[in-house]
Amino acid sequence: MPEEPHDPVPLRVVLSLDEAFRVLEGLEDALLELELAGAAPGLRDELATVIRVLHVHLGFSEGGGAP
Repeated sequence: MPEEPHDPVPLRVVLSLDEAFRVLEGLEDALLELELAGAAPGLRDELATVIRVLHVHLGFSEGGGAP
């Protein structure tokens, strides 16, 4: 699927391993805070999906932690 010339969103983002872990940590922290507050259940589901995708791409088991 080619990228549209007017679409500002890139099809792929490349991060260093350190950057990827920092992004994952930030998303997990945000999810935890939303869960503790009992807020935004739909957003929590979306964040959990993104976290699972990152876990797979980083080679972690689905539940997180080392492979």
